[in-house]
Amino acid sequence: MGLRGARWTLAVCAGLLGAVVGASPALAHNSFTGSNPEDGATVEKAPKEIELRFLDAVDENGTKITITGPGGASGLDGAVRFDGKKVFAPLAAERAGEYTVAYEIPSDDGHPVQGDFAFTLTEAAVAAASPTPSTAPSSAAPAPSATTAVPATDAPVLNPTASNADEDGTPWWPWVVGGALLVIAITGGALAWGRRTAAS
Repeated sequence: MGLRGARWTLAVCAGLLGAVVGASPALAHNSFTGSNPEDGATVEKAPKEIELRFLDAVDENGTKITITGPGGASGLDGAVRFDGKKVFAPLAAERAGEYTVAYEIPSDDGHPVQGDFAFTLTEAAVAAASPTPSTAPSSAAPAPSATTAVPATDAPVLNPTASNADEDGTPWWPWVVGGALLVIAITGGALAWGRRTAAS
């Protein structure tokens, strides 16, 4: 190999080295590759979460995801989860309209990757109706009845009037008393008459 050939070889090696050095930052720079829903899409029902896809695995440290709904309300509902090159952001869509998703992720070259995309929701998520509380049973005791039932008994009911009367209901004791008084009167009269006879 002559001097000219040696120079040509050095020139080729220098070119290849420069290309490698120049390409290294580009290879280390992550980038956004797509989403679900896609940018500009119109969806009828709100998905549970938004999927963001990137060229390389995403580092959780330094990653920022925001979702802005109609009227400027936040549409992010909870913590973002990471799965390699994919990032999932939970969505809270209470109103129909346009939702904008903005992202910022770190990159190996020190320059963060930023961007955003938007989709339109035509039907808002309906919050589940809270169950109707059951009516608590009343603790009040039932009102007592106005009429108090008298328990039945087998004991005989005494009738003092009936015990001193005949079957037809006429009392018999006056006859007994009258007879006794008549006997006393007759006996007294007989004794008096006997004394008078003995005196004469």
